[in-house]
Amino acid sequence: MTWPSPAATVVKTVERDVCTVPVCTRCNVCYEFDTSATKRDLALPYCVSLNGKVLEGASTVRKLGASRKITLQAEPGSRIALFLNSDVHPKFRISPVYEVVVGATDVHIKITEKEGHCHEGAVIGMPQHSAAKPGQRGLDYYKAALTGDIWMQISHRYTEAEADAMLPKDMPLEIRDAVLRIYAGLKSIQLQVHIAVKGAAAAMKMNLRFQESENAIKNIKSCSLLRDVLPRTHPHAFATLMTEAYAAGVSDISVTSCWRPMHGSIVHRAGLGLDVVSIASDQQTVKLNRVGLITDKANPNVSKAESFQYSEFVEATKKTRGARSEPEQLLAKNIEDKAKKGWIEELKKSEPSLLRFFRQRLQKHAQVSQIFDPWYMDLNTKDLEKEIINGQFSANEKLHANHLHITIKDSDIL
Repeated sequence: MTWPSPAATVVKTVERDVCTVPVCTRCNVCYEFDTSATKRDLALPYCVSLNGKVLEGASTVRKLGASRKITLQAEPGSRIALFLNSDVHPKFRISPVYEVVVGATDVHIKITEKEGHCHEGAVIGMPQHSAAKPGQRGLDYYKAALTGDIWMQISHRYTEAEADAMLPKDMPLEIRDAVLRIYAGLKSIQLQVHIAVKGAAAAMKMNLRFQESENAIKNIKSCSLLRDVLPRTHPHAFATLMTEAYAAGVSDISVTSCWRPMHGSIVHRAGLGLDVVSIASDQQTVKLNRVGLITDKANPNVSKAESFQYSEFVEATKKTRGARSEPEQLLAKNIEDKAKKGWIEELKKSEPSLLRFFRQRLQKHAQVSQIFDPWYMDLNTKDLEKEIINGQFSANEKLHANHLHITIKDSDIL
């Protein structure tokens, strides 16, 4: 995000006299982020404000990339600030942070994420000044922090009116009212929804339980689950969860993580993620946990037969990688394919029908972009690729071995 620099001087000739007239030279401005305290490659959304106006165009909202830098050029006297995280949404942008006024030197602002109760504001301190070298400008070097308190500041807290405007008009009124109660301010960590008879569908009483957000408590000076955490979660997250739970016959849901400031990918930090650890209907209760797949720990969702087949598959993959000649590779691959087929057959037996139906409903929902759970991982619910089996091989698969995660799509944020 740069502008070209004009010439430094203009030479004007008047009757053989030569005078040098200085012309405003743009200064280089760089914001550099270090989020290695929690996630080094965090894709933090940002947009830049110049003199109180967001720079418009195709790159209005971007995400931090590999360089971890935001660079631009500005004239001396310019006032620059950032909108970050869910506050980049064009309807929000109420909390500009890390404002700096450009002087006659280049500017570098290093922003470092800090865990714990570090109550520093989203401001830059006094600069360290490096004197100009011949032919160059000097440099003002600033330091600033990115703390849990600041994460809360740059995470939009949705109002009841905003949620009401965002929700689809055709959703069941009982679910709509329940979602709005979250943004009006719940009085309890339990939310009960009574849905009347609708056509062929019977009446239902749905119970939701929300667990305390330890991550927020550990990193924010004052943070209430009901007042601060739940309302910073996108309204479509709760609306989608309840709507598809109702359609799937899920009457009991335990939610463990909604918005959180300093753990995992940007999805939860931007209020676009929701985690569920258990669901239940009148006929079935599902604890979303298959951690025992890769350990000796007993797990009701992992049978002995599946554990054996899984071990056979893992060993077969090692032999395939170790095979050297083409005949050896072919033989090993056949053994691997057979072992994988046996494992998948056993895995399918363990998958609860309630979860399978619920997942299928969520995958088809327009506002859902990702679903991860202990059985399957769907990185993009809107492409033609099928979900993959969660074999707990990658870090992301292991992370989702004990809960169901839903990512909500909002292109104005991510």
